Amino acid sequence: MKNILRQLILLLAVPAFLYAQVPDLGSSFDLYEYFDSGDGIEGFNAPFYDENNVKRAHLYCGYAKLLDNEVVDVTNIRIDVYDEGKVIMTIYAPQCFTSIGKAVDEKMLNVHSEGDVLIEMEEMSIVGKGFTFTSDKNKFKILSDSRVFIRESARSMDGVEL
Repeated sequence: MKNILRQLILLLAVPAFLYAQVPDLGSSFDLYEYFDSGDGIEGFNAPFYDENNVKRAHLYCGYAKLLDNEVVDVTNIRIDVYDEGKVIMTIYAPQCFTSIGKAVDEKMLNVHSEGDVLIEMEEMSIVGKGFTFTSDKNKFKILSDSRVFIRESARSMDGVEL
């Protein structure tokens, strides 16, 4: 029961907190250039584009600090994931680590966390504990305790039985 209560609080409180606390500054900058000083930054957003200049994700962060080896420790994060110019899912987490990597000569965003996560999509919400995300194929994996909540509108879709 305690675990279900925690997940419900996560479902309801985290998105509201993130929208209220992290302003959309409309900025686009290289995080690693900004973090040369080693200081953290509070309340910012950063779009992520692949090698073809296609927007793959947009990060909205409450606070971020550069750690060793170009890994950024981020608290209160919201990630909008894009496909063909549209947001296909939004990820919320109280804390995670991000880095930029390469996959077959293509720049990709890597995000991982051991903490709680909420994923919002058009017809469902997913909660769980721990996650990994890579932008090269919009691959998302929940590590444990995942639960799927399907919206009522999805239950009546033609050709789908739930």
